[in-house]
Amino acid sequence: MRRTRKQSIFKQFVMMAVILMLVLIITFLITSQQMRMMQKKSILNYNDQYLAQIENLMEEYDRMMTQIATVTAYSPTIYTYFFQNAVERVISTDDVNTVFSNTILLENNIAGIYLFDKDMEQIASMGKGTQEVEGMEFIHVKKERQEYSSLFSFKNSNNPYYAFYFPVFNLNSQIYGQQIGMCVFIMKTDKLLDFLQEKQATEHTQLYLLDNDLEVLAVQGGDPQGNWEPDWMHSGSDYHVKCKNLSMGGWKIVSRIPVKELYTRNGLENGFHMGTNILAFGMLAGMMIFFYTRLIVPVREMDSFVNRLLTEPEARITIKRQDEIGAVEQRLNEMLDAMKENNIEIQNAREKVYQMESAEKQLQILAYRNQINPHFLYNTLDCIRGMALYHEEDAIAEITLALSKLFRFAVKGGNIVKVEEEVAHIREYSRIIDHRFQGRIRVLVEMDECVGEKPIIKFLLQPLIENAVFHGLEQKIEGGEVRAVIRMAGEDRMVFTVEDNGCGMTQTQLDTLKSMLEQGENQTGIGMANIYQRIKLFYGENALFSIESVWNQGTKVVIVVPAQIEEGTAVYV
Repeated sequence: MRRTRKQSIFKQFVMMAVILMLVLIITFLITSQQMRMMQKKSILNYNDQYLAQIENLMEEYDRMMTQIATVTAYSPTIYTYFFQNAVERVISTDDVNTVFSNTILLENNIAGIYLFDKDMEQIASMGKGTQEVEGMEFIHVKKERQEYSSLFSFKNSNNPYYAFYFPVFNLNSQIYGQQIGMCVFIMKTDKLLDFLQEKQATEHTQLYLLDNDLEVLAVQGGDPQGNWEPDWMHSGSDYHVKCKNLSMGGWKIVSRIPVKELYTRNGLENGFHMGTNILAFGMLAGMMIFFYTRLIVPVREMDSFVNRLLTEPEARITIKRQDEIGAVEQRLNEMLDAMKENNIEIQNAREKVYQMESAEKQLQILAYRNQINPHFLYNTLDCIRGMALYHEEDAIAEITLALSKLFRFAVKGGNIVKVEEEVAHIREYSRIIDHRFQGRIRVLVEMDECVGEKPIIKFLLQPLIENAVFHGLEQKIEGGEVRAVIRMAGEDRMVFTVEDNGCGMTQTQLDTLKSMLEQGENQTGIGMANIYQRIKLFYGENALFSIESVWNQGTKVVIVVPAQIEEGTAVYV
C-alpha cells in the first residue's frame, strides 16, 4: 500500500491566509481602478450632457434671433423702406427708427441695427458704432444666408461684439431668392456667457465658446483673453478636451477638464472605500487568529495524542472544552474504549469461526463421498441403450439416447449457451414427448440460420415448451402442437416465440400469472417465473417478456432479448 505524504494542516492554514490576503489586496486594487474608471465615465457623461445643454441653448438663441430678425426686416415699414427713393426714405426715417427701437427693447443684447440695400450701401442704422461701421469692410459683405461673424471691437472700447447677418429677399418677385438688401445686428456677448454658467463638469473645468477664427466669445473657468496654443484643442496628459461644432457660422464649444479631476473622488467616498477595506483586513486577521487558537491548536493536540497511542494504547485524551471539539475528544475516548472491547470480542469470535470452519470441512468431505458420479449415470444409460439395440428395441434405444443427451446438457457447466445448442436440446426433448404421447403432441421448431451462433441463457425455451405440453395440451384428448419460432429483429435483437393450441387460460388466470411474474414469486423452480426472473437478471430493462392466452384456443409467449449478453466481466456476442 502506497503511503501518501503527510501535509501539515498548519501549513495549509498559512497558505489559505496568504491566499485570502492576496485576494483582498487584488480586490482592493481592482475595485479602486474600477471606481476611478467609473468616476471618469461619470464626469465625461456629465460633461457631454452639459455640452448638449449649451448646444440646445445656442440653437434656441439662434431661432430667437431668426424670429427677431424676420419680424424686423419684413415688417411693413422696413420692407417698404428697401423700395423707396431717397426722398421717401427721409420721410420714413422716424418710422424706421421706431421699429429699430422696439427691436432693441425686445432683445437687450442688440447693440446696433444696420440696413443695407442690394449694393450693400448703408440706408439706415441705429445704435452702437454708427460712425465706425462705415469703415468695417466685413460688415459690408453681402450674405446670401444668415450667418454670425467673428469677434470684433469698436475703437475706444474693450467690449467684444459680433454681427448677425440676415439677408432680405423680395417677397413679391416671381424669381426665387432675389435679394433686396441685408439687415445686420451688432450683438453683445453678455448673454453668451449666461449659456456657460453652471455647466462645468468639475470644479476647474474650462468652457469656451469660440467663433470661426477661434476667438473667445465667452469663457467660464478659463482664460478670457484666449491665449490659445496649438495643442489646446487636443487631449493631453494635463487636460481632457472635447470640441462640439455649432450650426452658427463655424462656432464651437470647447471643454477642457483637468485629467487629475477625472479620477478624484470626494473625501467621503474615498474614506468609505478605504475604511471598508481596512475593516475587511482586520476581520480577516481576527478570523485567522480565532481559527488558529480554536481549531488548529486542538487538532494538532489530537494528532499528537493519536501518534502517542501506538506506544501507549491505554492513554486517553484530557477534555478541556465543552464545544464541538470537546465532543470530538469525548467520542475519541469512547471509541478507544469500544475498540478495546471489540478486540476482545473479535478474538473470541475468531476462535468460534475456526471451530465452525473445521466442522464445515468435515461435512463437505462427507457430502463429497455421498455425491453421485455423473459419468456413472451416463455409462448406465449407454448400457441400457446397448441392451435395447441388442434386443432390437429401437424405441427404447432412441428414448434412452435422448434422455442421456438431455442429462448431459443439464449438468453442463455455465449459464450461457448458443441458440443452436438450446434448439438441439429442445429437439431431444421433443423425441421423448413424441414417444411418450405416441405422436398425439408434436413439438415444432423453426430457426433462422443466422441465429444459431448467437448466445442466450441456458434453459430459456425448454421450460416454456414443457409448460405448454403439460398444462396446455396434455388435457386435450385430440392433442395438439407446440411451435417454437426463433427470428432476428434487426441486427441486434432476437425474438423467441412459443405458441400452443392447447386449452389456454381464462382472463383471471392470466392476470394472476402476470401478477406472480411481476412480484417474483415461485423463483425456485424451473418454470415460467424462474425464466422471467433470469431474463431480468441477465438482460435487465433491455429484455421484453409478454404472454397472451385465450381460453380453449391456446397460449403464446414472446421474448425479445439483445443479441449479446454479459455475465460478470465477460461479454458474449
